[in-house]
Amino acid sequence: MTDFILVDAQRCIACRTCEIACAQAHLPQGSVNQTAFFPRLNVYKSSLASAPAICHQCENAPCVSACPTGALSLDKHRVRSDSARCIGCKNCIVACPFGCISIEASANADSAEIIKCDLCAAREAGPACVEVCPTFALKLLRADELTALKDKRAKETGQAAFLLHL
Repeated sequence: MTDFILVDAQRCIACRTCEIACAQAHLPQGSVNQTAFFPRLNVYKSSLASAPAICHQCENAPCVSACPTGALSLDKHRVRSDSARCIGCKNCIVACPFGCISIEASANADSAEIIKCDLCAAREAGPACVEVCPTFALKLLRADELTALKDKRAKETGQAAFLLHL
């Protein structure tokens, strides 16, 4: 299992603080800039709920399989991107079942930049979105925590199903 940001839609108020923190965390100079505002997540709001769509860091990532150049790869914790290898074909965008990848032309327009959640790997404090969420709607789950949660839910579901058939 990989690490993952768990979203609690019941807590999200669509303030978009996470989007701003994400975009700012990925700027080299660390300040918001209109020409380079590329958050790695997008908050969606409906009449009933709101929540950010964030890369699920899939264990069997379709975006990785769809990339012909190896610009996307899977490691122990997340799906990594290497924009230097990206040719801008957008196969990853089509393959992502969650719509969490975009491709932007780089500053020199010769290459493309892959915009997707990297769990703020360069930040010691972890994902900026989790840190700034005022309602605590976002939580980083490490692979071991995610495995434990999966096992717990499977056990609870199995017990409930068993009790229904008694």
